[in-house]
Amino acid sequence: MTFQPLHAAPGGLSLCAMAVRRRRAPEPEIVGETIARRTEVVELKFHTAVVRVSGAMWIQELNLLKREILARLAARVGDDAVRDLRFVQGRLSRRPARPRLRTVPRAPRRAVELPELKDPELRRAFESLIEAWGRAPR
Repeated sequence: MTFQPLHAAPGGLSLCAMAVRRRRAPEPEIVGETIARRTEVVELKFHTAVVRVSGAMWIQELNLLKREILARLAARVGDDAVRDLRFVQGRLSRRPARPRLRTVPRAPRRAVELPELKDPELRRAFESLIEAWGRAPR
């Protein structure tokens, strides 16, 4: 995975703002839009930026890119306010919550009338199939 060009992404991984400890709009991003959409800086603790990540696969990917991210950050900020990155999995706060699904009342099931089948074994097989279909979740 390669980094995308530096550009702003709303609410993304803005370590610059975290390093100088100011609350302002994100500056041009260090990691690019793709990674910025899946990450969020949680806190800066003892020169370590704690970054919340949307999934375990991204944590693994970012751990492989940690040196490059730190080098870009040092070049951008110019000091050693952030010496390490720690990635933790969790729900990003800027993501909208999923709407709760509501239950819809189901119409009562009606019996299915089978045509006259002469073979009793075939009739039992059809009845069993219809009953299983009726129990299946929808």
